[in-house]
Amino acid sequence: MNTEKILYFTHAKKPLGSTHREQIHQNGLWHETFHLWMINDKIQEPLIYLQLRSPTKKDFPNLFDITAAGHLISTETTLDGLREVEEELGVTLSSEDIYFIGQFLDKIHTESFLDNEIASSYVHFTSKLIESFTLQKEEVAGMVAVPFYQFKKVCFGLSNSMVASGYKEEGNDRIALELEITLNDLVPHSLSYLKQTVIALEDQLQRHA
Repeated sequence: MNTEKILYFTHAKKPLGSTHREQIHQNGLWHETFHLWMINDKIQEPLIYLQLRSPTKKDFPNLFDITAAGHLISTETTLDGLREVEEELGVTLSSEDIYFIGQFLDKIHTESFLDNEIASSYVHFTSKLIESFTLQKEEVAGMVAVPFYQFKKVCFGLSNSMVASGYKEEGNDRIALELEITLNDLVPHSLSYLKQTVIALEDQLQRHA
């Protein structure tokens, strides 16, 4: 997909043109991404699902991230991002299965690139267990479930860590995971993005109850 062109915008999403992904990140151009968070709300304490990025990923290997997410190429609409969910997790969803929670600015800046995202963000409420996912090995190495309100406290700096339970895949084996993770174990999304996202997720969670 690195050869495909991506639309870029002002931070207020005024269209400016299209270029290759490498140029998008080298020059810090604002571009739209698709973010889908999954929450299991069919239990007493809701769980938010995080993916463990593959150790072979160029960017942020072995870090935890949004349940499923990806860039949109210039010929795609926002909801075409649902292909990411099917590709990464083996879960087929339609627009009727997800709730729009907002469009948030997300800056991820490192020494190697400047990632300025206009993140079109959604939530899917599910009773599906992460063990039922079919992971795309090139992209996703594992999945964990974290109590939603622990996740919220960490994002707002009210707690240093949260308990993550799930698994990682090595070859054909699934290895159980039970560990405490911090913000340092997550892809370094901007704190403003995480806080806005958590507020929107909580609002939708309460509406869905």
